[in-house]
Amino acid sequence: MPTHLTAAGIGIKPLVSLRQHPKLAVLSCLLVFIACLPLVWTKGKPAFSSEAVVQITPRYMKTLKDDNELDFQSNSQYRQFVQQQMSTILRFDILSDGIKRAKVSFRKPKESEQYAVNRLRNLIQVSAVPDTYMVRVAMYGMDKTQMAPLINSVVSVYLERARTEQVFGRDERISKLQQRQNELLQLIDEKSERRNQIAGELGVATFSAEAGNPYDKAIERLREALAEAKIKRFTVEANEKAFLKHGDTDPNVRSIMESVSVDPGLNSLKASLNNRRAVLVSGMAGLTTKHPGYEQSQSELSDIDHELKQQTDKLTRSVRSNIESRFATASTQAKQLESQLQNELSEQEKYRSHYATQFKEANDISGQIDQTRKEVETIQDRLNFFAGETSSLGFVRLVSAALVPEIPQGAGHKKLLLLALAAALTAGILAPMLRDLVDRMIHSPNDVIGSFGFAPIGWLIHSQNTQSAEFFEDQVRRLASALIRDQDRTDIRVFGITALQPGGGSSMLTQRLTQTFRSMGISALAIDANAFSRDPYFDQSLQYTIGDPLPDQLPQLQSLRLKANGRHLQTVDKLGETLQKIAETFRFVLVDVPPLLVSGDAELTLRATPAILAIVEAEAQSRGEVSRAARLLQGIDPSSIGVVVNQVRPLDGGGYIRDLMTEFTEGRKAAKTNLLTELWLTAKIIGKASISLCTDFAKLLRRKESIQNETH
Repeated sequence: MPTHLTAAGIGIKPLVSLRQHPKLAVLSCLLVFIACLPLVWTKGKPAFSSEAVVQITPRYMKTLKDDNELDFQSNSQYRQFVQQQMSTILRFDILSDGIKRAKVSFRKPKESEQYAVNRLRNLIQVSAVPDTYMVRVAMYGMDKTQMAPLINSVVSVYLERARTEQVFGRDERISKLQQRQNELLQLIDEKSERRNQIAGELGVATFSAEAGNPYDKAIERLREALAEAKIKRFTVEANEKAFLKHGDTDPNVRSIMESVSVDPGLNSLKASLNNRRAVLVSGMAGLTTKHPGYEQSQSELSDIDHELKQQTDKLTRSVRSNIESRFATASTQAKQLESQLQNELSEQEKYRSHYATQFKEANDISGQIDQTRKEVETIQDRLNFFAGETSSLGFVRLVSAALVPEIPQGAGHKKLLLLALAAALTAGILAPMLRDLVDRMIHSPNDVIGSFGFAPIGWLIHSQNTQSAEFFEDQVRRLASALIRDQDRTDIRVFGITALQPGGGSSMLTQRLTQTFRSMGISALAIDANAFSRDPYFDQSLQYTIGDPLPDQLPQLQSLRLKANGRHLQTVDKLGETLQKIAETFRFVLVDVPPLLVSGDAELTLRATPAILAIVEAEAQSRGEVSRAARLLQGIDPSSIGVVVNQVRPLDGGGYIRDLMTEFTEGRKAAKTNLLTELWLTAKIIGKASISLCTDFAKLLRRKESIQNETH
């Protein structure tokens, strides 16, 4: 049945690991202590030391001004410079001059200079002081008389060389810079004379690339004016054509009809004639068409209309003629302006190429002169730097000189011995813990949960004395109870019991469960189907061939052995049918199956058993083997799968299993042990392991002596 429990190993439990592997702890402690003894002897001797301190500043200590050549753009560049200076201190020429200046006899008789310098290089230690700008030049050894003079002499030579080499090749660099400066000044004079010639030819006082070519600007203005003239001509011609075609002006200009309608003379004439028309119309009122006065009035009205029409047409022709003349005049003016602008532009275009070439040359010369003058200024700045900064302090200076040491330094034999002892004890604690952390073997029932996905139905303790044997019997009875509960739920009577590897306990568990069921009054039969490795318990059992009729004395049997051909059962395909017939007689049929991971008959046999009990032997199977067994059982897909962890070893000196066994045998609750008690128990176990290791070592020596004696 699946559960939500998770797998749990020993984990990081120092006391438990020590009780599990006491010999490993003792051996680790002893080996580390022995390995540290030479270090204690060699490094425990006190020695003298002397040191000088030099400051390497991140900025050049100038006299007048800074220089980019002697500037660091980042902290990493400064650190690289410090490393380079530290290497410079140990340079061959500096150490050689330091030995010569020191008033001590460092160089031995018949010793070459190179050998002496290399020996001094191995004695001197140069290191940067963390979080400061300081560099320490130190020497350690037993002879205190030579240390301070040698260090001070080497540092003095280094400071001299550092100040000299910070501005390397001063005289040669100044000579080359002055030569280059004269060449540039002569070049400036030649280019200035050529620019003056161009200025006189073009009539331009100054040349500026930003302002542009004035000749190009004049041509550009002509182009713009010509484009505007063309647009104006197009507009005038379009207005003229529209007027001639449609007889009227642009909607934005007053039309002919509007001009006629607002004419004062025509409007005055219309007013007087309209008054006369009103008089005539009123006189005609009430007259018939045959009346002489009616005809006369009608004739006069016609004359009035004719007069108005005649005057209106005359005025319209006059306005039209005037507008047409204005359009023609505007068109002529636009064409004349466009023609003159086009002629002027063509004339200017003839000289454009020559003017542009000369102007560009003058501009280029101006740029070259400016660039050359900047280079001259840079050279002059560099010459000024050489003149004023070559005598400055630079980057390095001496902070403190080395002094003759008076008091020896060092950890001493006692301190190093204590450190070695602490390291040995630490190794003795860590080795068992590391052993448990990397151990992939099964140790407890919880270790199989991760592979099968459910908790074991039972576990069996490693029986090694009377107390554990009694507890073992109770665990078998508890396992039998679990099988009874499973049978109540599923009504399964046939159970296949298989171990993962030979000697895992499948035959033993089959026998003990059968005996337990019978002691409980439940009919049970143990069947030996393990032809891979026969157990002596079944030697006296009745032999049965699969497929034959069942023996008549079957109800009185306690065990039954299936016949096999070597290590394989005969007619194994009929095993399932045979087991079902046997299950009609017995409530529990327990089948001892070959090892699952070794024998091929295991899977064939387990196909015939609806329920399977897989036995995992603690401290014998790895987690990978258990996972492989779980995959095989899932492939068989029985109705029920159970797991039993066998040979679970109680921890020496305590633990849950040990307390559980104590409570069972003594019939009372085990007292909880405190930390001091656990430490005491752990110490006792380690003491016993130490004695056992000594005994084993003595036996090994005696065996070696006996072998040597026999050889002689």
